[in-house]
Amino acid sequence: MLGPLVVSATAFELEGVGLETDSSFVPCMWRMLREAVAKKAPVKKGRILVADSKVVHNLAEGNKLLERGVLAFLRTMPTFEVGDGGAGALSAARLLEHFGCTNHELASHPWYAPEDVIVPWMAESGDVGIATNMLLGAMCTAKVRTVCMRTAVVSEKAFNRLVGGTNNKASALVSITLAHLYHLHTHFGHMGLMVGVDKQGGRDHYTQLLLEAFPEAQLKVILESAKASSYLLTEKMSGGGVRRTMVCFREKGEAAFMPTALASMMCKYLRELCMHSFNKWWCEQVAGLRPTAGYYGDGTRWLMDVEPHLGRLGVERGMLVRVR
Repeated sequence: MLGPLVVSATAFELEGVGLETDSSFVPCMWRMLREAVAKKAPVKKGRILVADSKVVHNLAEGNKLLERGVLAFLRTMPTFEVGDGGAGALSAARLLEHFGCTNHELASHPWYAPEDVIVPWMAESGDVGIATNMLLGAMCTAKVRTVCMRTAVVSEKAFNRLVGGTNNKASALVSITLAHLYHLHTHFGHMGLMVGVDKQGGRDHYTQLLLEAFPEAQLKVILESAKASSYLLTEKMSGGGVRRTMVCFREKGEAAFMPTALASMMCKYLRELCMHSFNKWWCEQVAGLRPTAGYYGDGTRWLMDVEPHLGRLGVERGMLVRVR
């Protein structure tokens, strides 16, 4: 109801692991990186917890665990320079740039100040550095490389405009997901790509959506069921070569694909970071106001408390409340 929508994607190169057309074959990156990464809490020996963001967030120090994991993986990106945030001073605006998100419109809302918010926000910079070194060692041993961490942060204003264009929240969400998928296919499909996606709005059939998003590609339906739906995209490249991308939409995809779990953590972490700024600003404007997570139940309570102050603050409802 309140706060931004966040949709993310991550991608890794696994040396020596080819693309299998059997959608039941999923390389287990938790096993490959087990020296540095854990799938379940409690984690031992300082490893990084990578799991469904809701599970991580609900743990004691959940936001700290989210931030530690996301920033450690970010620092393994080849585009992340050692001097950029090496002392722990990385603005949220710069963080979003690293994630390929430059059109977020957050600065148009007074309660977000991405240039002023500094990360790490909850985790200790030294601990993030230790986790990064451990992760780099495990990735080197397993011959795994981080090649993409990408996000779309959609502010309330942008969200309302997007949903207003389709009059359908589910369509808006799918369009952002497909934009990530198109980016991954275009940049990494020539290497043989497998993408795990959480099921979109309970759909079982994605043929039409994929045909519309990839009009130049051939589409093969591998499997369609209530549990999972898998497709193979094959596209000839203009300069020669072929892009081949296996897309698997799966219920609880975070439990099957480590990159999907990490993307889920990115979403939750970035939203929590935004809501931290949101609550700080609003509590400064309205005396005695209690913070909110922004979801419908408590969001309704919060909105009743601030609504009498919107005129005084010059805030339009459409800038604050998501339409769906």
